[in-house]
Amino acid sequence: MSQNNHNTPNVTIDYFPLSPDHQANPYRLYAKARQESPVFYNPTLKLWTVTRYDDICEVLKNTTTFSNANSFMVDLEMSPEVMDVLKQGYPDMPRPTLVDNNPPGHTRIRGLVNSVLTPAKIAALEKHIYTTANEIIDSWIDTGCVDIISKFASPLPLLIIGDFFGIPRADIEDVKKWCYDWLIIMSGGVPVEQHLECARSFVKLQHYIADILEQRQKHPQSDLLTDLLNASFENEAPLNTPEIISLVMQLVFAGHETTANLLGNATVLLLQHPDQLQAIRENPDLAVNTVEEVMRYESPVPGLIRTTTEAVELGGVQLPKGARLQLLYASGNRDHKHFPEPERFNIHSQPTGRHLGFGGGIHYCVGAALARLEGRIAIELLTQRLPNLRIVPEQEITYVPSIVIRGVTKFLIQWDV
Repeated sequence: MSQNNHNTPNVTIDYFPLSPDHQANPYRLYAKARQESPVFYNPTLKLWTVTRYDDICEVLKNTTTFSNANSFMVDLEMSPEVMDVLKQGYPDMPRPTLVDNNPPGHTRIRGLVNSVLTPAKIAALEKHIYTTANEIIDSWIDTGCVDIISKFASPLPLLIIGDFFGIPRADIEDVKKWCYDWLIIMSGGVPVEQHLECARSFVKLQHYIADILEQRQKHPQSDLLTDLLNASFENEAPLNTPEIISLVMQLVFAGHETTANLLGNATVLLLQHPDQLQAIRENPDLAVNTVEEVMRYESPVPGLIRTTTEAVELGGVQLPKGARLQLLYASGNRDHKHFPEPERFNIHSQPTGRHLGFGGGIHYCVGAALARLEGRIAIELLTQRLPNLRIVPEQEITYVPSIVIRGVTKFLIQWDV
């Protein structure tokens, strides 16, 4: 795949992000791009890809020139049949809220969300997270072998975010499927029939959240949905129904899918580095550092999208107005200019707070504190409760085929019973 004639350096970057080879190890290509063509064009995805830490941060700081509109959607054509299904969604949807919004709209919604998603409210979840994580482990600890993704990494954050929002646990598997299908819509590259099924899930998710909101308006409860309905911030207008639906969809998706991948990636990395696994066994406080190092080394969100509002130069490349940029956080997190030994996974390195695993600027992940809390607790319990924890040999590690998230599909572990 060669670059087009957009005044880019004459370097070919073969970038096929959904290919099995790239999914297995994208970092060799990222290193090549940072060195030879740090901002390059991908004609298949119709995206300019930004790979260096400094260039990514420049974009994150400039929300005027680099818009967040549709920041997690790849420009892929949808069939008329898919478009017809999407039209059946809740009226005036989806609405820009956090990830896909710009000031002043973003400032208003971020303020309203921050007014209810407080540090104290996150900290108060610690006991519930411990209880839920221990209950999940109790359900299979006597088996001696489990797929840690389907049996722990995925259900733990899903149950926590579902309970936080007041989603009945009886419905949680449906919500998970609908969210996963939404991910497929964002990533593309699937047959029309599957795309149609995913579009139906997207519509079901919208109407499901709308129905719960209607229930909360009539019967308020002690959950985040009720809090969002009543949120106030300075003199800003309260959230309306389409905004809350879009917001809840984003928060539920990000609140479980990205954290699930954090937990899965952490388990893989620790078992691939038994000396560091043993270090956490001996010193559980290292779980805090481990979360930060996993977020840097194997970012659950490899990158998001921005759009130029005017012609601009970035990394020595002239970009036209309307150019779509993929900010590769996963590449920036391995930039030698900012991280010593960036290709080495090392939980003993002191967290600098500079990694891009949670994004940056005004769009820094609103749920970062919750993800860190869940990650710390999960790593602590897995390493302390499962004696002689180890990889089941001769298994192939595969990753979810997506440019939006990075996580393993299945990972078998075993321990002494």
